[in-house]
Amino acid sequence: MTPRLNNGRRVEGSVAVVTGANGGLGSAIALALGLEGAKVALGVRHGHDVAETVLDEIKKAGGDGHVGPLDVTNNESIKDFVDRSCNLYGPADILINAAGRIDPADTVRFDKIDADDWDKIFEIDVKGTMLMCQAVVIQMRERGRGSIINFSGSYGNGVNKDNMVNSVCIPFCAAKGAVRAFTASLARDLAPTIRVNAISPGPIEANWEADWGISKEHMDEALAMTLLGRLGKPEEIAETAMYLASDGSGYMTGQNLLVDAGWTLVG
Repeated sequence: MTPRLNNGRRVEGSVAVVTGANGGLGSAIALALGLEGAKVALGVRHGHDVAETVLDEIKKAGGDGHVGPLDVTNNESIKDFVDRSCNLYGPADILINAAGRIDPADTVRFDKIDADDWDKIFEIDVKGTMLMCQAVVIQMRERGRGSIINFSGSYGNGVNKDNMVNSVCIPFCAAKGAVRAFTASLARDLAPTIRVNAISPGPIEANWEADWGISKEHMDEALAMTLLGRLGKPEEIAETAMYLASDGSGYMTGQNLLVDAGWTLVG
């Protein structure tokens, strides 16, 4: 197969499944995929407004896709969503596991961790990623190819140990560490026909205090510990996902790409 390199339509004719498509990263990736020629299934657990807006933009540009309910922790919900996508567009080529828990309970110090909250982030971020892979890999094997992109995180990568954002994110760091390990193991299992990689974003533009309970003071401290001195944009993470989804990364699997403004280089 001749690789389709960057001609502005890197995923032309592909079928992409995107979880967490109502979030900042998921919606940005879904839009990028749709604008470059993929048919996109946008999975949403709560609220469809952002995903519907993204789908409108894709269709205005001549693309296609659909928005549907998806609970990545529920096998029946996953099957319904994945089957609908397959019935509409054919087997999936690309899976973006962007769904993840956002809750201040995941950013507490060790002695404040609640076991139920610990289970919840692992259920969504780790188990949900695994269940989506199980469902979509069946279709990718039918295709004879595929690219899976999981989401880990730069937090907890072993540097900046004194930074408040790292020290209060133990549940989040543990779950994302599990995703990294899962990605490497799955890449071995699915080679050579299906590639599996992960992205570890650094601090990205979001409502950190409202969504995570992380104060502006702590975020300012985190920004001071990045080489570029700014928050990342969802569109920058989407561009990384486009690379991993496309044939441009056809010789890459089992990798975890740090897109974090040098966060992990500063100690």
